[in-house]
Amino acid sequence: MTITNRKILIIEDDASLQAIYKEMLTDEGFEVVGTTTGQAGLDLAKREKPNLIILDIMLPFGKMNGFDVLETLKRDAQMKTIPILVLTNLDSEEKTAREIGVADYLVKANNPIGKVIEKVKKYFPDSW
Repeated sequence: MTITNRKILIIEDDASLQAIYKEMLTDEGFEVVGTTTGQAGLDLAKREKPNLIILDIMLPFGKMNGFDVLETLKRDAQMKTIPILVLTNLDSEEKTAREIGVADYLVKANNPIGKVIEKVKKYFPDSW
């Protein structure tokens, strides 16, 4: 089966980092949408129906965090099968994230951008 839709949603509160990932993924042929808050991410996920979500755990203080987004996505019948790649600075939360259902867990400090892009490509094996 060839995936013709190559849409990725990035939910990352660091706008400059989000822009870098968006540019690099776009250069690789992906359609990328992004937002900096959890609620906007959920709204975009429902509207855009991405093939993959890149999610930060630490989102703006006092708002919906990445775990809230993850749990909401996994409870939604239409979105629970979308693979979610957590990309965070928290190296201590992998067990919790995997229990909720993430496909991959990457710590930003240990994974340069190029490595993240390669990991993303593995979710689209028939499109290269």
